Amino acid sequence: MKLSAWVSITDLLHKKKSGFGEFIFDKFIKQKLFSTYNQKEVLLSLKNSGVNGIELLSTSNVSDKDIKKVQETLAELDLAVFSVHQSISTLFNISIQEIEGLCQIAHKLKAGVVVLHINVIGNQIFKTDYVRALKGLESKYKIKIGIENSPISPLSFFKPYTWNGDKFSALIKETGFNITFDTTHLAQTGKDIIDFYKKNKDSIVNIHLSDYKKSFLNKYLLLSNSTHLPLGKGTLPIKQFLNVLRENRYDGIITMEINGTLTELCQSARFIKSVF
Repeated sequence: MKLSAWVSITDLLHKKKSGFGEFIFDKFIKQKLFSTYNQKEVLLSLKNSGVNGIELLSTSNVSDKDIKKVQETLAELDLAVFSVHQSISTLFNISIQEIEGLCQIAHKLKAGVVVLHINVIGNQIFKTDYVRALKGLESKYKIKIGIENSPISPLSFFKPYTWNGDKFSALIKETGFNITFDTTHLAQTGKDIIDFYKKNKDSIVNIHLSDYKKSFLNKYLLLSNSTHLPLGKGTLPIKQFLNVLRENRYDGIITMEINGTLTELCQSARFIKSVF
């Protein structure tokens, strides 16, 4: 099992990107850790808590110079890049060219998984040429594409294959891709995370692990309140879930996609390591 924390490339480079998605990300989604603490302090604290790599959240217009700087920063702390996540600026559609750019970044950083959002891929997943092109990129760059299940949102409500656990997993199996399993996203749809894992364990290569607490805002207004919580702060059966992973000898990535303080992230990491 590889224990990972998600980190934006802007956290490591300390510079802004110009895309609209990055603006939204910086204002409403981005972790505040790297604006509160020195970047090496954050990474070293996570490493000392059991984290041995990161999921790198890409942005638009990543250069070779950017990648080299990321490599230098992580090499100094002996941390790997296990996965590369698509840019948050890609909100509605992602082209083959954009995905190839992510694969190139993953190849340079020796990451094994590229994470794509199913709601951003959208109806292209039903096009034979699109699927064939993605499979070609997997082969060319020797990576796995781990497609992530979505929460229910106003944008995905009428596309149940993006958030309905059974429809999503059936589609991923049919197309031959792998799964990045987001526990909070599945829980928000009312489904059981342990049951989903057991049914799809052969396809899951990356788990975005966080806790979740149902609220009126996230259940009925489809907002993000009380989602992606530190472990133990919500109502999910996290310990039972981790025990199932251990019993099944899960050897993929567990990525802490958690919105919390540095202390809460380190506590979550130590809890995961204690179970394994």
